Amino acid sequence: MRVLAALLVVLGAVAGVGAAIVLSAQTVSGVQPWSNELLDNVVFAKAIPFVAGLGVAFGLLGAHLANRARRTKHEHLRRFSRATVIGHWTIAVGFLLALPTGVWQYLGGIIDVAAPIPLYLFYRVHYIGAAIILFSLAYFLTYWWVTGHRQLLPPRGQWRHHLRNFAHELPPPIGHRVGRLLRLHMGGRPSEVGQFTYYETAFSFPTWAVGLGLITVTGLVKAMRYTVPIPGPVLYGASTLHVAAMVLLVLKVLDHLRYVFARWPLMVAMTTTWVTDHYARVHHPGWHRGRDESEAA
Repeated sequence: MRVLAALLVVLGAVAGVGAAIVLSAQTVSGVQPWSNELLDNVVFAKAIPFVAGLGVAFGLLGAHLANRARRTKHEHLRRFSRATVIGHWTIAVGFLLALPTGVWQYLGGIIDVAAPIPLYLFYRVHYIGAAIILFSLAYFLTYWWVTGHRQLLPPRGQWRHHLRNFAHELPPPIGHRVGRLLRLHMGGRPSEVGQFTYYETAFSFPTWAVGLGLITVTGLVKAMRYTVPIPGPVLYGASTLHVAAMVLLVLKVLDHLRYVFARWPLMVAMTTTWVTDHYARVHHPGWHRGRDESEAA
């Protein structure tokens, strides 16, 4: 299995390098008298299957390495696998490139302010960031599928249970309003927190999934418009939803930073993969008690 995973990564890397060479040759050939903006769009559209395929190959390797990692060490629990940490910081780089450039493209047109650098450079950086995000999504989906990781998803039939406990994690005035809005039974004590908090399972991860799914699908539609005929209303709808997803993700990034900076050990875990036994016992008692059976995310 280890040899097969390594072979798939090598083949994916070779295919990716080959695609980069071919696309670079087409770019500098001068066959098409396109503007820089249109040329970057076409190159990105042609690179999509190779980027996604490379993400799948590395996701298989990450799943193999995660299955071999030990889950505990002295006075520490492994909250994340190394594969998750690598994928997290990879997609963070994609966000760092794609979100600011996307926001500028949108706001620059509204406030009618000239860019300090040529506009095509904004598009180019945006496409690079989008490619990194697409790679990361393919990587994570493959990794989760192979490892069977489901800890961030409420089990079937337990959504209301997770929403109820999420409402209990909020400040009481807000939590009670959320409970009334969702018609949740708020009586009794909340359940113990497992490997992930109910905020993460009932709110944070689903919000990420919706935002990333929406911006990816609409972004692919927008990118493919010069290579595949797309009806005008579909393109208009995709562009509108793409901006809506961008706004949602900007808000989610700010919320995510607020959450992890207030819980610094979680930020440390996303770098080292470990949290201390004490932190897990106090803040994740359900996970701490079952640590011998727990698996890294």
